[in-house]
Amino acid sequence: MKLWKEANTWQSKKAINKLARIKLTAINNILVIKHAAFGDLLLLRPFLIELRKAFPHASITLSVISHYMRGLPEELIDHLHIVPSSKEKMSLYDAFKNYKEVGSQDLLFDLTASTRSFILSRLTKAKFKIGFQHRSLHKLIYDIAIPRSAYHFEAETFLEQLCPLGIEYEWPPRFNMQTSEIKRDKPYIVYFPTASTPDKSWPAEKFVLLIRNMADELPQFEHIILSGISKWEKVAANDIMTALSEMETVTQLDAGPQDQALIQGASLLVSNDTGIRHLGIALNTTTVCIFFNTPPYRYWPRYGHHQVVYNQDASVPDWQAVATVMRKALIIQTD
Repeated sequence: MKLWKEANTWQSKKAINKLARIKLTAINNILVIKHAAFGDLLLLRPFLIELRKAFPHASITLSVISHYMRGLPEELIDHLHIVPSSKEKMSLYDAFKNYKEVGSQDLLFDLTASTRSFILSRLTKAKFKIGFQHRSLHKLIYDIAIPRSAYHFEAETFLEQLCPLGIEYEWPPRFNMQTSEIKRDKPYIVYFPTASTPDKSWPAEKFVLLIRNMADELPQFEHIILSGISKWEKVAANDIMTALSEMETVTQLDAGPQDQALIQGASLLVSNDTGIRHLGIALNTTTVCIFFNTPPYRYWPRYGHHQVVYNQDASVPDWQAVATVMRKALIIQTD
């Protein structure tokens, strides 16, 4: 195989010769390391799809963290390697044994760049290893390391690890995650008012104002408040619903097994930067995402019907700004 290198790519002295000795048709085992939560596991899907297309006969192993199992792309892989979380106390011997379980590989892709993924990458015997540049650690671990963009959509950043091998990938990315839609009496808009932590959640009072005004403006839609899994998320969603109890077109649903079908059938998903928004992206549902204390770029697809709302000074957007973008998203969707 030929190594395709850009000027800002780091490569080991032996990288070109090592890859030249590997035949494309001789790739039998591939390890992909992605120790991440629900949202990033969803955004990993295009990478795995392209990997399977490039190496149709290879066995793909995915390494994940034990406390992040939701959203596993099980149908896109052959084997699953689970690294225990830091909460699970393990001896050094047991940890070493766990890391060595993956066995020998032909190719290794580290899409995580964390302490655990560095250790796993270092201990795994592989013919060729690809990762992201990280201080100077990458020089001790990989055969080639590419710079990780902070301003590209994360799914594309993952796909870029295929470029040194000369693998062409599709754009827009394919997620292959269609499901049956939930049938409801009206077309509907889903509002997901929480995120991984309260400080990443747009204020509840702003959601109340937004939903009340949009329910008045768009009575032809059902306006669904979808609560999260954690106790505090349920409380937040309940408080919003209580404040809107007089609105006939506003309802509340709890998160659960129906989430995928619910998001699939939505005319629009309005949310914070969270895994549910990534589910909307994977299902090709029109989304509006609200940012204020984190940069929007890594989770802002520049294709399809995906909009973001943020202020240049990182202040909390007002409800009117979100409403304006919602109108734009609904108009674009129907064009």
